[in-house]
Amino acid sequence: MSIGLERKAPRGARTLLVVVCLWAQSLYADHYAGATISYNCLGGNFYTVYLDLYLNCAGVAVSAQKLKFRSSCGVFFTQNSIPLQLTEEVSPVCPSQIGCTTCNGGALPGFRRYRFATNVFLSPCNNWTMSWSICCRNSTENLSSTPGTYAEATLDNTGGFCDNSPRFSDNGVPFLCVRDPVSYNPGASDPNGHQMQFSLISARYDSVTAVVYQPGYTGALPLPGIIINSFTGQLDFTPTVSGNYVLVIQVDTYNSSGQLIGSVMRDLMFVIQPCDGSPPIPAATISNTTGTGTFGPSSVALCAGQSFCADLVVTDANPTSVITMTSNASTLLPGSTFTVIGSNPATGRLCWTASGATLPVNVFIDITDGSCPIENTASRTIYVASCLLLPIELLSFTATSEGSGVVTEWATASETRNDHFTVERSSDGIVFYAVGRVDAVGESNTVQRYSLKDEFPLPGLNYYRLRQTDTDGATSFSDMVPVDLGPKIPFQAVFDGSSGWTVTGLPTHSNWALTDALGRTVSASTIESNSPIHVDAGTDKSGMLLFTAWSGALVRSLKLPGTATAGDVVAGRDLP
Repeated sequence: MSIGLERKAPRGARTLLVVVCLWAQSLYADHYAGATISYNCLGGNFYTVYLDLYLNCAGVAVSAQKLKFRSSCGVFFTQNSIPLQLTEEVSPVCPSQIGCTTCNGGALPGFRRYRFATNVFLSPCNNWTMSWSICCRNSTENLSSTPGTYAEATLDNTGGFCDNSPRFSDNGVPFLCVRDPVSYNPGASDPNGHQMQFSLISARYDSVTAVVYQPGYTGALPLPGIIINSFTGQLDFTPTVSGNYVLVIQVDTYNSSGQLIGSVMRDLMFVIQPCDGSPPIPAATISNTTGTGTFGPSSVALCAGQSFCADLVVTDANPTSVITMTSNASTLLPGSTFTVIGSNPATGRLCWTASGATLPVNVFIDITDGSCPIENTASRTIYVASCLLLPIELLSFTATSEGSGVVTEWATASETRNDHFTVERSSDGIVFYAVGRVDAVGESNTVQRYSLKDEFPLPGLNYYRLRQTDTDGATSFSDMVPVDLGPKIPFQAVFDGSSGWTVTGLPTHSNWALTDALGRTVSASTIESNSPIHVDAGTDKSGMLLFTAWSGALVRSLKLPGTATAGDVVAGRDLP
């Protein structure tokens, strides 16, 4: 038996390709979808400790919880019967459908956040750990069976410093679409302006025991191709298989001397489903920057009294979609403005004069396109830092064609804790992949010069940028530099009217594969040039096929529909 959506979704909306009843039965076996511990300092070594639990509404409401506290200084205790402070629904549905979720007696997927809070005294010690665990979690694709859920936070409260942990702006359970690019940021910010470093870590049963991952998955790679920006926490990837996936994001905080003073982790579930429609796509870099700050692709550094404006442009493939953007800028940057211009494309403009804020901060931007019943979402942050926190002073970055390749060159005036550089290339200025790495000098007050040659650039227009990585893993980017290498062969497929497609614009020396909706290989081969190839889609016209070609770090894909007429054209895209 199945239950379908009775109302027809508006044009361009995300249409789920599974029935709601099956969702409610298969995804919600054990109900827990994540957990986070955070803390606020009250003074005098007293702290308010928060436990946030995320559960689907198909389960029963949670009761009072307990937290364990232990220190390297020999103090151990358990706080029992911690009361519930807040309950809120965080279902990923459009506002008009909130009454139709499982939280409210309906069939659409529903989730709640439960917040528990307690006050504790933590004597001075360089290593406090606050932890919580439970036996179970939702069934997932990347974990073996349904292991327990664990969360912790750490704190160094020696030296009389009253520290607050980072906060997460995003409190939902993200729903994503198979084969659509994902741009997600948890929106972490540190109230004390400490430097944050983000990483993906293994899910755990307890303080030391990691859960067992399914073959091909790890804590650092919980989804194929996922990348986390250690500087901002930005996650970018393109999911290929539906299901539930667990990610654990850890945020470490450091003081101005580079000393680790605390950490929090967010155990988070991504729900990935086949669907129609496309999510809103934010630009990879900020644009139209003005003012007296120093700008990077997604960051700005300012001294006191300096000002800036910067735009983040967002587009949606569906021309009827209306993009909505919100931000926590006014909370993090007193006196700032965040203005949305247009609807599709939409531009979020952030302006601020440096005053009254503790830097650095990650200004969170939440993006939706009005789809129903399940929202299409994306998120990004703009990193706003003090002028004293710049890891390098980049004098120049250039890219020049040379023979069949492209030579990139750059120079720095100074370097601090600089580990290495990565030259990255893009065909569209949005999705970048690495060309090569160059080790840095590290510490320098004199001009340093570097270069790297791209031996296999793409036909047509190439975009290059420089990724700089600190010794602690934090990264920053240069501006993009275009290099035009002549006519570009379009990456597309044309139907021949029978069962085959002619594909052009493939990378040289590439492999390709054709897979069905279940991920099974229909055909595969290798090519040595970018000449057109013929792909036989077979006799099964019941579903969409995915054509994927790859050469080195470049991956291109296109979706071949189950039904087509002679001359139909399908455009492809590059994957991160």
